[in-house]
Amino acid sequence: MDHGSDLTLGIDLGGNKMALAHVDAAGNIVGFRSMPRPATADAMDSVPVEAALSMLTPSVRAIGIGAAGLVEAHEGVLVWGPNVEGKEVRFREIFEERLGLPTVVDNDANLSGLAEVRVGAARGYQHVCMITLGTGIGGSWVIDGQPYRGRAFAGEIGHMPVDVGGPRCTCGQQGCWETFASGRRLDQMARDLVATRPDGLVAKLAEGSIPEGPHLTRAAMEGDPDALESLKEMAWWLGLGIAGLVAAFDPEVVVIGGGVSRAGDLFLDETREAFEGALEGADHREPTPIVCAALGEHAGVIGAGLYARECLL
Repeated sequence: MDHGSDLTLGIDLGGNKMALAHVDAAGNIVGFRSMPRPATADAMDSVPVEAALSMLTPSVRAIGIGAAGLVEAHEGVLVWGPNVEGKEVRFREIFEERLGLPTVVDNDANLSGLAEVRVGAARGYQHVCMITLGTGIGGSWVIDGQPYRGRAFAGEIGHMPVDVGGPRCTCGQQGCWETFASGRRLDQMARDLVATRPDGLVAKLAEGSIPEGPHLTRAAMEGDPDALESLKEMAWWLGLGIAGLVAAFDPEVVVIGGGVSRAGDLFLDETREAFEGALEGADHREPTPIVCAALGEHAGVIGAGLYARECLL
């Protein structure tokens, strides 16, 4: 049966916000809504369903959900993640019971990576590593053209230890990769920079508000030397981690998404240099391109919608 004119509803439950979109067969968004992410475990049971109900139309045939955290995709369950307070959220069961539509669930980074492979920066590649620099670091793998999950939870690359004496991570461990290269780390760098340079460009861009990563990124793009040095430091840590991943999995391409990637080659050139310096046998390998994601903040909902189509229609 031809389902080309049918829509799917993609839902992206990220670290801080929730987005919903009607997605067509080509990966285009034809209806969109965004709101704060549910802040409690009880709200995770109810708020996404209510939001989805407001987006239902006769054309919506299936639902895909991407959630930050550990997701058991086969069962459709968020096992652990932000704001669930130790409670499992059985999304597939809840959605199918309340909305009467077939539903699939996966990790949000997995679905962002799938979107980039199907319709984004990694289109045409079969072996892809996607790294999302959001609040933390999300990761996903596409191997032989399909998402790779291991037993269930592959892709939690932000929690690879890179410095056992490093800062404590939100996961409880010390020196995780995302404590050195993530949106949260960039926010801290912005605050530290304003504390030491209260008359600098980052402080001026913040205009009296709490300094955040986008202020630092913008200052770097405008040539501020202090902001550039901070961005260079983060790029070094990012390149170091990528070298370990490429040595282990040898993907054809590495795609970088998330807020920091908006700095483009200003940031990625430093990352590429650090990566080449840290990669085992770099001179004897085929080059591994490190490229910016193409779909921006919509990768998660597009991936969720496309995954629902591939699995259910």
